[in-house]
Amino acid sequence: MKMLAGCILFVFIVMNLFCQPATNNQIGTSTNTVKGTKATKLDKAKVPKEVTDIYFKEYPMPTFETWYGYPSFDEGANWYEYDSTLYIDSLPENYVVEFTQNNVPYVVIYSKSGKKIAAHNMAISDIPKAISSAISNGEYKTWTLGKEKEEIFKDTDKDQMRVYKVNVEYGKEKHILYYQSDGQLLKDKKVF
Repeated sequence: MKMLAGCILFVFIVMNLFCQPATNNQIGTSTNTVKGTKATKLDKAKVPKEVTDIYFKEYPMPTFETWYGYPSFDEGANWYEYDSTLYIDSLPENYVVEFTQNNVPYVVIYSKSGKKIAAHNMAISDIPKAISSAISNGEYKTWTLGKEKEEIFKDTDKDQMRVYKVNVEYGKEKHILYYQSDGQLLKDKKVF
């Protein structure tokens, strides 16, 4: 009887350990986005024609093109913010394409109907003086400015609505700061 009870307990423990559904802290993510793993690329054939038509019209000569699915998010208030750990491979509400054009790396987010949500220019070398001044005169004046900077456009690369993303760090603490071109801080996000 003890042996039967031990076997049942063993099977119960094994089933609980190995049969748990994959979980993630983010809503709408899939198991391919667990920290430290690479997101699953989407086959371009799975991207709606409305999206690829707009994409190729705006960026006619891309290279190193990679597509990903992306969940629904608040594109009104946070149109400039995206998180590559949220890439999904099934039932995406949005599509992200990473590519290079004229030696400039981009990340562009489209809705499934083809509306451009944001374009991230990853090769920006300098940020506007108003932002540099805001950082050097603000609470992050003693922090180190990271090398990675992005210029983010809402609709087109010529759009006046731009946000700049900069990284700052002090010791082990890191923050991502989002600024308008006039130096107004939009969001301060602590990186964990």
